[in-house]
Amino acid sequence: MGKAVNKQLAKLISGRIDEILNLTGLTLIGLANLTAVGEKAIRSYHSRTLPISVETVNKLCVPFSISLALFFDFKKPIHLSEEELKTLNEFKAEFFPKKMGYFKEEKDAFIAKPKSKGHKREREYIAYIVKQTEYFSTPRTIAQMIADFERDHNLKLESGRLYELLKKYIGSDLERVVSIKTNQDGLQSKRQIYLYRCKKKS
Repeated sequence: MGKAVNKQLAKLISGRIDEILNLTGLTLIGLANLTAVGEKAIRSYHSRTLPISVETVNKLCVPFSISLALFFDFKKPIHLSEEELKTLNEFKAEFFPKKMGYFKEEKDAFIAKPKSKGHKREREYIAYIVKQTEYFSTPRTIAQMIADFERDHNLKLESGRLYELLKKYIGSDLERVVSIKTNQDGLQSKRQIYLYRCKKKS
């Protein structure tokens, strides 16, 4: 895929995505899952780093009955009626209780100030890192995570505890892959290591 060339158009489309997010209360991840657009792709459209096709714009519009004509008429604001929010309400009824990071209400409540302590705090931070950041867009080892989480989030976790926290997301948000360790001399070791990364969309 090439980079977005028409920067003004990319900016306007990114603004339209923001409008939809503000009207629906969805996060980018929630919008991606509701509309069946890849999470990594929708982040790229929103950050204006990749061009978006008309077919993909249509995917963003269909659940809310937004016409393509209205979407591309950037002088007119988007309005959504109760009838047009029917699909969203069904989606929210199914997924909001699961706290999957699809709605801003979940994210804002967490980011404001976590009040939990102990094991609950650990669970909430891991959920936040997996679902609300791009940390796992790069494959990570358990050892890397232990160091990063202590430094960036003041989370001090043993490897066994971290693995237990991650198990919940393996198969849905994350995948665990086997890799061969490379020694300092550049030669491959016989020792296998596990890497954790965002699950690729099929």
